Amino acid sequence: MTQRAPLVAILVLVSATSTTVFTQAPEPPPSTPPPDRNPIIYVFHNLVRDAKRMPTVETAVTLGIGGALALAVHPADDTVNERATAGGRRQPYIAGSAVGSGWSQIGFAVGTYTTGVIAHHRAMAHFGADLVSAQAINAVITQGTKFAVRRERPGNPGGSYSFPSGHTSSAFATAAVTWRHFGWKAGLPASAVGAWVGAGRVQLGRHFLSDVVFGAAVGTAAGRTVTIGHGAKKVTMAPTTVPGGAALTFTLVER
Repeated sequence: MTQRAPLVAILVLVSATSTTVFTQAPEPPPSTPPPDRNPIIYVFHNLVRDAKRMPTVETAVTLGIGGALALAVHPADDTVNERATAGGRRQPYIAGSAVGSGWSQIGFAVGTYTTGVIAHHRAMAHFGADLVSAQAINAVITQGTKFAVRRERPGNPGGSYSFPSGHTSSAFATAAVTWRHFGWKAGLPASAVGAWVGAGRVQLGRHFLSDVVFGAAVGTAAGRTVTIGHGAKKVTMAPTTVPGGAALTFTLVER
């Protein structure tokens, strides 16, 4: 009987997850740039709104998972870095590092928004505005963490600001916004680009693996924050009781 207890608990949790229904007020549809509003004012307004949305359970969970994974891979940082950098810098990763640069990502965001406004293409302008907000929020969190932690880079080639990887966080912020706007068909390739950028930061000897892992979590949290209410589906989360304790249940909800 004792040996079956874990299995029973799992089955109860799965059952609760599949049958629990969460009731909540419908969210307003995401706003798009009105034609008569100043584009700069619009982006600033969205940025302030999105910054206020940052402290959420979802953000805490995302950063918590990223922190746990970074802590888990931390003991292997030196070994991974030594093996990855053997043979010198490789051109594909040099290119990936350029793509993940904060300036490249911000330029893409601003360029997308500007193009959408000029072309009167609301969907593109909305996508670009979310990218701008995501990059701004991501930069604040990433740089703030860098200055707080002050971890030395591998071999200390660039000072004490290794954790987390800013290139990786920027790329994953873009990927998260892309997922929410266009779904997995665009989001998956965007995430692959983020992984390419992160791998490059390790291969080029600029970051440890744990820097990259947490950078991906930071970027994802920033991108998801600015796109709250987007998409045709969402996952709701709520506490529930199970025999002998409590658990979190997750339910996929159609909008």
